[in-house]
Amino acid sequence: MILQSLKYQKRRKVWLLTFDTGETLSVSDELKTKYGLHPAINIGEDRYLTLKNEAERQSAFEKAIELLSYREHSSYELKTKLIQKGFSASLAQDILRQMIAKGYLDDERFATLYFRELMRQRKYGPLMIRKKMMEKGVEGTVIDGKLNTVPADEWEQIAREILHKKRQKLRRNSGNLRETVLGILTRKGFSYGNVQNVVNEYEEMEE
Repeated sequence: MILQSLKYQKRRKVWLLTFDTGETLSVSDELKTKYGLHPAINIGEDRYLTLKNEAERQSAFEKAIELLSYREHSSYELKTKLIQKGFSASLAQDILRQMIAKGYLDDERFATLYFRELMRQRKYGPLMIRKKMMEKGVEGTVIDGKLNTVPADEWEQIAREILHKKRQKLRRNSGNLRETVLGILTRKGFSYGNVQNVVNEYEEMEE
């Protein structure tokens, strides 16, 4: 394969290689130097495949770093995003191992931070928090451990705060207040067992 041209893409900080076969490849300055790339160089198929694999691995690593720079991710979440970006599942898994080895990725740390954030929002009951954490790939036993640290009276207080924000809707209620209150809290991830006292409080308001 003959390398026909190299064009530096300033925004992406990579070199765009164009070959006589019509194939293109983006490589870093590091790889350009390592492979001694210049116009008209003849690159054998094996060497080209090695270059392509290195470039792809480097690109996946940089994408993972970029994603993690925005916020913490779970392993499942990061792997999913890398695959969505077009990287193979096996390469994504290799990148995850690198991230974990470097301490950039830690599922326990993610679970702790994500749980704290969901609790800070005070918008959800335990069932909805469990659902959201499972969607991020957090293991059920880990979620249960986090939820078990929350006392029953705190769930009740969160439920009261949610209902307080819905006070206009409750005032306009023309049906069964108990059913309306229970419906709101159920949709927010509470079971009746979590908020029985709160539901009873609102039912007494109707009397």
